[in-house]
Amino acid sequence: MREALRRPPTIALVASLCMFAVGASTGGLLVRFQDRLGDAARREVVKHPDVHGFAGAEVIDEARIAEIVEQSNNALRMLHVHGLGLGMLILLVSLAIVNLPIAEGLKQSLCVLVSLGALYPPGWLALAWLIPTWGLARLRVPVEWIFFVPFGGAAILAIWATLVCYLVALVRGRRLERP
Repeated sequence: MREALRRPPTIALVASLCMFAVGASTGGLLVRFQDRLGDAARREVVKHPDVHGFAGAEVIDEARIAEIVEQSNNALRMLHVHGLGLGMLILLVSLAIVNLPIAEGLKQSLCVLVSLGALYPPGWLALAWLIPTWGLARLRVPVEWIFFVPFGGAAILAIWATLVCYLVALVRGRRLERP
């Protein structure tokens, strides 16, 4: 008789559910309030012509204004997509981790590492919020190094480490259902 899969630790379940909630909610907000969000972004963009390098006349700068508003909107869409995707990734990878024949401490460390990936999508929220007032060029490097590199990197590292642990267990012929 096969044994049931072990449940991921609370940190992974909470991180996963938070990402599902953020992703789904952002999608709902985009459907319901996309025009209002775009109008608000546009108002902020127009207030900061120096940041965006405008000529100074809204008619002349119309295409650039629309481009910046779209950048902000795209960041919200990325929050939606990455929220849902990271939720699924954290859940599935942590499920794989806790069912590998490896030490409990290593399982916990890998689950924490993959769960840190939940701090990656808020970088898209920061971009969406701040692009209209600060501009994408000014935000790109700080957001990458505050959100994307450390937390996306943690999730990627956890995935690769999990794969290595799985392959080592396979090569050693260890039972993979349960330790």
